[in-house]
Amino acid sequence: MAKYDKVIPPGQEGKIHMVIEGKKVHGTFRKSATVYSNDPEHPQMTVTIAANIIPYITVQPASRVYLQGGYGLEVKKTLTFKSNEEDLDFRITGIESNIDDKITYDFKENKSEGVWEVDIWKNPRLPTLSTYGAIIVHTNSEKSPSKTIQVQVITKGAITVQPQNLSFGRVKFGMNGEPGVPVTKKVIVLKTKGDFEIKGVSFSSDQFSAEIEPVELGKRYNINVKFQPPEKKQPRQTLVGEMTILTNDPREPELKVRLSARSM
Repeated sequence: MAKYDKVIPPGQEGKIHMVIEGKKVHGTFRKSATVYSNDPEHPQMTVTIAANIIPYITVQPASRVYLQGGYGLEVKKTLTFKSNEEDLDFRITGIESNIDDKITYDFKENKSEGVWEVDIWKNPRLPTLSTYGAIIVHTNSEKSPSKTIQVQVITKGAITVQPQNLSFGRVKFGMNGEPGVPVTKKVIVLKTKGDFEIKGVSFSSDQFSAEIEPVELGKRYNINVKFQPPEKKQPRQTLVGEMTILTNDPREPELKVRLSARSM
């Protein structure tokens, strides 16, 4: 946003007043504005503003936390909070979260003056999943009374699925009553520790079907996924579906694979 003197008398000065909204920029930034005038020698000029936005509260190492680990493993991340307000005896006053069933947390004052630590743990008994949430850290700062930290929680399973996103690429769909050309792709499912069985598969679309091929019973299976292209309804058509693999593993009873295909 800018305000400026539209008419400048000969030999005089004019002012351009530019405002940068601090909430929309972070860290070091550069912003430019082009000034147009009726000066035949300089019909346009570029004005650049460079600055470094210092937040009221600094969070290290980042304002986003990833908690990833296998079932039963303890995963912990520690964040440090420091105020940049010189006249504030900074304190964290409390924490709340919208994923209390998936994480635990605590806070304490660091040995360094004015620095606080927030510890975040993943619930080690979580089943295989990937989910998002947030914690809100409350402080005694009037200028920044709370700080939101995004949290991603991932429990990695013992069963590996490759690939998890299966693309059939460009496929010949059906046209003018002629059927499309079916395409088959392979998905590998394996478990390095312990045995498991695939009980079956299901699909979100009847354009897909599959055959389960045991490679090493209890350890590794190939799933040959067949895509039967539907009748083409538009010049460029993308079909997206999902395959659910059902197993006898109580910790990983369902495995998901995203499916996609595009018409030629």
